[in-house]
Amino acid sequence: MSPANGQQQNASSTLIPWLQRANNQQRARPRKAALLLAILLTAAASLACTDAHQSVPASSTSAGKAKAPTPQVKTGVALAREPHALPHVLVPVLPGDPKLADFLSPVPASKAARAMLRIRAFVQRYPEDGQSPSEQTSAYIGYNHENLFVAFICKDDNSAAVRGHMLQRDSLSDDDFVQIMLDTFDDSRRAFLFRVNPLGIQADALYTELTGTDFSFDTVWDSWGKKTPDGYVVLMRIPFASLYFDKVSPGSLRTWGLLFSRSISRKNESDNWPEVKHNIAGQLTQEAVGEGFENIESGKNWQFQPYALAHSQRQLNTVDPVNPYFSNLNLQGYTGLDTKFILFNSLVLDMTFNPDFSQIGINNPAPPNQRFQYYFPELRPFFIENASYFQTPFNLYYTPNIVMPQFGQRLTGKIGAYAIGLLDVDDRNPGLQVPPTDPNYGSRSHYYVARVNRDLGVQSNIGAIFADYQYLNSFNRNGGLDYRSRVGKRWTLLGQALTSETMNANNTWQSGQAYQQGVYYSDLHRNLFLKYRDVAAGYTTNTGFFTRPDVREPNGNASYTFRPRHSILLSHSLGFYSERIWDHTGLPLDFYVNPSYRLNFKMRTNVTFFSDLGQDRLRPSDYSALPANVEYQTRIGGASASTSPSPALFFRYQYYGGQVVNYAPVNGLGPSPMNVASNRINYEVKPTGSLDISGYYEYDHYTHPDNGSLVYDSHQAVTRANLQMTKAWSVNFIGEYLQEQPNTAYTNTVYTKDAFGDLLLTYLPHPGTAFYLGYTTDYINLSGDLCTRLASGYCNANDPILPRSTEPTLNDQRVFYVKISHLFRF
Repeated sequence: MSPANGQQQNASSTLIPWLQRANNQQRARPRKAALLLAILLTAAASLACTDAHQSVPASSTSAGKAKAPTPQVKTGVALAREPHALPHVLVPVLPGDPKLADFLSPVPASKAARAMLRIRAFVQRYPEDGQSPSEQTSAYIGYNHENLFVAFICKDDNSAAVRGHMLQRDSLSDDDFVQIMLDTFDDSRRAFLFRVNPLGIQADALYTELTGTDFSFDTVWDSWGKKTPDGYVVLMRIPFASLYFDKVSPGSLRTWGLLFSRSISRKNESDNWPEVKHNIAGQLTQEAVGEGFENIESGKNWQFQPYALAHSQRQLNTVDPVNPYFSNLNLQGYTGLDTKFILFNSLVLDMTFNPDFSQIGINNPAPPNQRFQYYFPELRPFFIENASYFQTPFNLYYTPNIVMPQFGQRLTGKIGAYAIGLLDVDDRNPGLQVPPTDPNYGSRSHYYVARVNRDLGVQSNIGAIFADYQYLNSFNRNGGLDYRSRVGKRWTLLGQALTSETMNANNTWQSGQAYQQGVYYSDLHRNLFLKYRDVAAGYTTNTGFFTRPDVREPNGNASYTFRPRHSILLSHSLGFYSERIWDHTGLPLDFYVNPSYRLNFKMRTNVTFFSDLGQDRLRPSDYSALPANVEYQTRIGGASASTSPSPALFFRYQYYGGQVVNYAPVNGLGPSPMNVASNRINYEVKPTGSLDISGYYEYDHYTHPDNGSLVYDSHQAVTRANLQMTKAWSVNFIGEYLQEQPNTAYTNTVYTKDAFGDLLLTYLPHPGTAFYLGYTTDYINLSGDLCTRLASGYCNANDPILPRSTEPTLNDQRVFYVKISHLFRF
């Protein structure tokens, strides 16, 4: 029907069951004649339907291209779905730009708002799968040549309990939110995600079925939000210039996947349109089919983001172990450039020159008593944007290994059924870890990763990857094949085979293979994964995250979730994880069993009980001080509880205790058992609508199992605070205190006290254009003398170098910086 008559198109009332996605879930792409017939039948069906929101006048005869004043308007057509089929909608062209105020009245106020397609048939996914939502939600969608508009009207019977705060972009905490996912390549594998809280604070991400949500993606778009007496209203304006999508001939329709969601935090509730069932693997496999997006503006093909940085810093330099000293730089200036080129509107070429990440912040510290390398997530946007294109069952893309790049380029995107990723980055860090007198000073390493992935059928693919690390005369190369196969609606198979070749710096050679096969199952109540890894003794990777060669490891996890209806208990689940590891001689190494039980309630409240039971067999090859293989036992149990009783407070407490292995024994001795008692408190407090304070404190107390003597104590305290004065202006603080207090009779852990602080003023009107004013400082328990100096000026090696003091009094790092960047798009 024509929006000129003031009528709203409704996705829940216009039913044409014959135009559906087939049961094999392949999208039907009707020809123009079929589409025209669908529009005519929709008009006829509309004559017999009564919208619960508005009545359809009997005189209405058209729901296709309505005769309206200039410009011409195409109204929305929503096509119903049969069981297990997915809905089709025709997204309308709008005669103007809708405003947030248009949705504050009972009936959309403007012609543009009334022309939008309305969607109301949301369905719960959590906590009661398939049930009607506890609160009413209406979504609206439409577009013009430049922008896609999405609006939400979210009703709430207890509007005072709606959670919405003035927060930092991409950090919506536990606020309520609405979101839309746009699968612009219509492949049910990747999508743009746009999320907004009740005050209009936005978050954007890239979502993939394989790796989940990546919030490092940032693009330019607008959002508005307002709390109302009966809920809240949100409007998004997403420029097509900020998206990537296939080109089509002029006048042709595009097909995109659409998935609308609303989250009600205090109820642990997630509602979706269309329905996203637990009994079907994946979310994008259940997205709606959106037709339209005709004659829209293509993405901006050229983007340049130059930056200028001025800083002063004082930093302890320990590159030369017998000559530590403080380096001082005053008002040093730097410039750099990030560029983005959109090729064929589907490939993205990112290039960076002299990148700077001063404003990124830091990761939380690693937990104590780690036997293997700890996995730190990447924080730098250049490396995590589009990282999903490089992900495989074995991790060959772990960019925290790249410390100080100067040049980098990355090509990612899709060409038809092929997804590709290419990366080339250098790293100056190796050449800066040696004194200037060393012949390798100033040298750099290089990282290359190439990945291609071919889509096959529904949620299946086959791919290949090659990764190469080079430094001076050494290298490490990995190559292999992988696959992902969807079997039915609930089963997924994953596998990969790799081979590596390595030339070490000492001219020794090693090589080996690695294999992995996994099977996953998921439905409303059951989750299961089984995986087998086989890694040869000579296999390694320098571009990825790798912990252990020479293992054969089956592992698996099974859980069952009970979902009582209409109960204070939303769900409770039993989980069981186990792994068994052998080396290639058949020697059993590790065996672990981890049972758990979890209860979930409203107000983000849950209680979990868990246990970790296992054994480690350590060999002389693991610790040279061991005269023979020794078996160690791990026996711990614990519980955690968390709750968010109000929008302004979140609290979590965890305790575990028992016997573990001391992986940091005194030099010359092997590992030994020790007892542990661990307490951790996590918190988030929002004392005002614009101030968000979060952090944690963890205290780990390790003692000798025989006499109760202290082995060591570990304290970690981290606080992060953000004052969001406006959407663009914010002040951010990070404070961190670490203390390791060892008993040197039992451990080689170094006595450490470290206090770190970071203060940052930010003006960020939109991603890419920003002003930063920052100050970073660190105090550590080192003596100010650093060492005893000889007449030559070098340290006396017979006396302690960098001797420890009792308090963190030495300021080993101090940085003050100003940074400006601007995004140019052409």
